Amino acid sequence: MPWRRATFKDQTVWVEVGADGQPKADGGRVPIRYQDRPGAKIYRAGAGRVDVDDSAPIETLADGAAADESPAANKAPAKKAAGRGSGFGKAGTRTAAQAALAADAAQRQLAKLEGRAVIAFSDGACRGNPGPAGSGAYVVLPDGGAWEAAMHLGRATNNVAELTAIGLVLDILEEADVGHDEPVAIFSDSSYANGVLVKNWKAKANQALIAELKERLQSWTKLEVVWVAGHAGIDGNERADELANRGVDGETKRRRVKRR
Repeated sequence: MPWRRATFKDQTVWVEVGADGQPKADGGRVPIRYQDRPGAKIYRAGAGRVDVDDSAPIETLADGAAADESPAANKAPAKKAAGRGSGFGKAGTRTAAQAALAADAAQRQLAKLEGRAVIAFSDGACRGNPGPAGSGAYVVLPDGGAWEAAMHLGRATNNVAELTAIGLVLDILEEADVGHDEPVAIFSDSSYANGVLVKNWKAKANQALIAELKERLQSWTKLEVVWVAGHAGIDGNERADELANRGVDGETKRRRVKRR
C-alpha cells in the first residue's frame, strides 16, 4: 500500500496515496498513520487538513490496523497542541465566539506586559508545504517604538518558516540593543514551534535550526515563547502574518516603524 509523508496538526504523518502521489480521499477524508511500523493504527482525517510533503518519496509501508477513534483522541499527551481544549477552536474554522475568546485572552496577557516588556509576534507562511515560504516579525519596545521584518525563504516548509520567524525576532532584539536581561515575550501561533522550543518535543526534522534557536533563546534570561491563537483579530499576530506573506512574495526587509 503506497504512503507519503505529510503534516497533520503540526505533526509528521503518512497519508495513503494513489499512483499519482496524491492522497486517496473518500467522502472528503483520507487515511493517515503516525508511524511507519507494521500494525500502526490508521485513522481518517479531513483531506483539507493534511499537507502532503511534495518532496517526499512514495513509500510502501507494512499493513496497519484500522483505529476506532479519531486522531485527536489518540495523540500522545506530550504532543497535544497548544491551545487545545481552550475553547478557541482552530484558525480557518474558528467561530466568531471562539475568535472573541481568543482575542480577549491575548489582550489580557498583553495588558499585563505592556510597558514592562518587549512584546513580539512571529509568524510563518507557506504556499504549499513545502512551497514558497516567508517569515514575519513585529516587535514593540517598552518605550512604544516598534520594529517589523519580513524575510523571503525560497522553498521551505511551514514549520521552518515558523521557526525562522522566531529567529527574526531575535535579530530585531539584537539590532534594537535590547538587553539580554530585559523581559521579552514572543507570541507565536505555531503549536509546533511552541512544542519543540518550550515543551521539548522530540523533533525528527529541523534539528539544527531548533538547536540553534534554543541556544539563542537561552541568552535572554527573561525571555518566554508564548502560544497565541492565530487569525483571531490580534493586531500583532495579524501584522506578523501580513509580513510573512510579503516574505512569501519575495520581500526581505527589516525596519523601525511607528507603533501601529
